[in-house]
Amino acid sequence: MSFVEQVKKNLDGKLRIEDGNCGTTHKVLREISRLGGKAITWERPDGVYSKILDNNGIVVGEGEGITWPPAILFALVEGGFFPEEIESQLIKSLQCIIDMEKVAEIYGYGRVVTPVASAYNEVWKNGGRVAIRRNSWGVEVVFIDKDDKEIAVGPISYCPTCGTAATLPRAPVLAAKIKEELKDKRNTGKDKYERGMENHFFFKNDRVMCEIIEKGLVMGRASRCCIAYAGVVAEVHAGISGPKWGALFKEYCKICPVKLCRKGKNTGEEANNLLVSLEKRDLRTDVKMNTYITAIVKKNGEPIGEGIGTICAFSSLMYAAAKCIELRSEIEVVRE
Repeated sequence: MSFVEQVKKNLDGKLRIEDGNCGTTHKVLREISRLGGKAITWERPDGVYSKILDNNGIVVGEGEGITWPPAILFALVEGGFFPEEIESQLIKSLQCIIDMEKVAEIYGYGRVVTPVASAYNEVWKNGGRVAIRRNSWGVEVVFIDKDDKEIAVGPISYCPTCGTAATLPRAPVLAAKIKEELKDKRNTGKDKYERGMENHFFFKNDRVMCEIIEKGLVMGRASRCCIAYAGVVAEVHAGISGPKWGALFKEYCKICPVKLCRKGKNTGEEANNLLVSLEKRDLRTDVKMNTYITAIVKKNGEPIGEGIGTICAFSSLMYAAAKCIELRSEIEVVRE
């Protein structure tokens, strides 16, 4: 049995639409890692290129995306890691790849946190808000103005941050403003591209491990609760991250109330299931930037829970569910 077929067999019946693109990617990467494989990504001007390696170091899947995680998921799809019926649905829920070059025109090299933070700030500053909602296996992001009218609706994307980045080209005036604002800003992805750095992702001790490798040497290493967070913290450890984000990312684990890694749980899976639960109860989620990315859960337009996260509203949602009594009374979140 081939490596890919073994992974598919081991995960047969365990992949659920409720877990979303993010939860599913992490579930498959965990199994790939258990069998000795890994994912590798490279920053490029138009986004991120990825490969999946088996236990012998042979490439068994290749893909691309606007940043690391969706590029890995696309490589998993292209590598045939999913049953046919799930594969077709995942392809539909990775629409953000269509806008990959347009997203890169705003900032590029697989960097999304900086332009996304700017987008949140601009929309809220003008009296609007940014909402997230599930769609198929992914999420979509909506920019809403001060009159509660939709400015732009993004494509079905991997996660809220990727979704926000993919929504920007659909709001041309906002996109142009942010592009101009960031044109002279340092881009860590560009630095890594010019240095030929690789990002190696795999699970170790129930955490995602990222190793940043340059000319065969490990320059930075970090293990965290998801692919993206592990990647940015590894950049901090490698000394290539900007000081602002580096300081925030270093500190978040100390205050996180969830500690999913210790329980062997998948942040993307847990958060997607939570978002499904919220929407079933007609609770809505807005996202803003307030030092950390912040998720605000509302009932009948009134906030009932708020949480902070790292580079994605998923971690913010988990924080809110863990800390806010009023929100917890509205939902059923099982903690082991």
